[in-house]
Amino acid sequence: MAQAVNVMDIVDSRSQEITAAMEALKTNMSVSYKLSIPFYMRRRAASHNPKRLPARVRPPDAAPSKVKFKWKKRAGKIQGDETASKGKEVHKEDSADEKMEGKEDVMKAKRLETHLWHAKRCHMKDMWGYRLALCTTQKGARAAHRATNTATTLQDTSYYHWVCISGNTLHRKLDGVLLPNHVTLHRVTCSHLYHVGKCLGPVRVYWTSEDTVLLRLHPAIISSCSNIGDLFPGLSVKSLCDAFSQFTLHGVRSIELLVKSLTLSDTTNSVVKDVWDQLSDDAFYYDIMSGTVLGCEVVIPPREHKVFVSVLDTEITQPTHRLCPDEKLGGDILFRSALTNTSVTSTITSNKDRETLPCCMYKDPVTSALTLMVPRGTGTRLWISLVYSGGRVVGLQDEHSLNTDRSRLTFPVDYPDTAAGRRYWEEDGREREEKEMRRPPQKRVKYAELGITSPFVPDWAGVCGSDDISVIRDPALLRTLPTDLDKHLVTVSLSSVKRGNFRPGSHVYYFEGSRDETMSNDPVYSSEDQYPVVGYLTSGNYCLNSGKGGGIALILAGVFKKVRQECGALLVRNTTSKQYRFVDVNLIF
Repeated sequence: MAQAVNVMDIVDSRSQEITAAMEALKTNMSVSYKLSIPFYMRRRAASHNPKRLPARVRPPDAAPSKVKFKWKKRAGKIQGDETASKGKEVHKEDSADEKMEGKEDVMKAKRLETHLWHAKRCHMKDMWGYRLALCTTQKGARAAHRATNTATTLQDTSYYHWVCISGNTLHRKLDGVLLPNHVTLHRVTCSHLYHVGKCLGPVRVYWTSEDTVLLRLHPAIISSCSNIGDLFPGLSVKSLCDAFSQFTLHGVRSIELLVKSLTLSDTTNSVVKDVWDQLSDDAFYYDIMSGTVLGCEVVIPPREHKVFVSVLDTEITQPTHRLCPDEKLGGDILFRSALTNTSVTSTITSNKDRETLPCCMYKDPVTSALTLMVPRGTGTRLWISLVYSGGRVVGLQDEHSLNTDRSRLTFPVDYPDTAAGRRYWEEDGREREEKEMRRPPQKRVKYAELGITSPFVPDWAGVCGSDDISVIRDPALLRTLPTDLDKHLVTVSLSSVKRGNFRPGSHVYYFEGSRDETMSNDPVYSSEDQYPVVGYLTSGNYCLNSGKGGGIALILAGVFKKVRQECGALLVRNTTSKQYRFVDVNLIF
């Protein structure tokens, strides 16, 4: 006989179990929050670390699970309570050591504002007191060269230091410190910094008035000086270190990237608005004189993106803005009127729709690159906007390769006469020597058989005849090259005539005679060769623009005059090869 089933009776008999299950879900917040996210995220979200759970669904009272480090306690319990307590103490000591190591790393190298973005995508290295990006992990130098010729490269140069110097008769007091020393108001120029007759490195100079000048210094120059104020005695020196975020744009579409990433905030200023409107024209960028400075207030347009809010894959769209507090900018130098404002009057205004910030941009007098400067704290948002607008990010290695390809000097690699350059070559030579000595004796290069006396560090004293290295950098002297300066060095760019790829540290030799007679066959090293060493390559690579091997070298001024008068030629040989290569030489001013 069939029996009827009463659903209400079953529900009534199970009501207490259903109520208990619902109360358990309400009290166990971690389970309920994990069930509110997509299933493919639940495994990592259910780990012992609640911070791996998305912030929008993370419980407010989330705490690390006690299951963590359970294996250490378990290993101690096997041998008794005494060992177990020691295991706990060891764990506490290890964690304290790890914390101290983290603090030491932070003290050793500063991190730029965009460090987190670079650390996920680039190879990082501690250099000059900063944690800097060397190159990206996905692309090589060839992609950077292609982006320079067809698009725009983007580099964070916030590690450069700005120094404000003021005083009466400032131009006269800087004679012998800045060479060349010319007062060009409201325009960025290039110069070299000297101290007691010794070159410290290249600087960018910006005269805001006849009594105030701004200098952009490389951090290697700062580290080589015990006190930057000692370089300018009797003058007021103020350091603006870590006050700005600086981004360098280089390429044929730099202006297009700038206009796409930023919009002008104040359109009432007719002068700034006219210049900004002309930036959309690509030809206008080449008409801008090198060193031109433009100061204005800009707005970073909000970027749209999608955010998942529930397990039902419901989507909402919201702008990716990050609010900044309304506060006055620190420092005495601001950007509202091209770095010439000396009062704190500009503010960062932020709201839900837009963020207005002062911005200064100038065209570099040497590289023709466009440099953007914004106050520290607003650089990350501008960086992301530039990246998403099409900028190709490059690092220090990519920058060095681009400079070598275009016969431009890179500091401190191509400045061996400076303190920073000597330190660089000593460290680089030590690393290469240690790498060579790690090889088995039979696999090491026989430098003695190749006639190489200085395989790791260039022997500049042997070339110049003294330990005092002097490089001619004054354009007036480079044009004339007096006879009394024949033992001084000049910077030149080399390009192979036929074949050959040169490396940093390669030897440069002087070949007496006409190059046309032996041009068909490049000479090969033998013990009877009498080619004197007249210089060394500081940068060398395969130049993609010319399709040949090339580089930057420092050679004797007297030898360069002979080559220019066609009284001889230059040969280059790598330290691990017997093959000489004829090269063409051009002077770099």
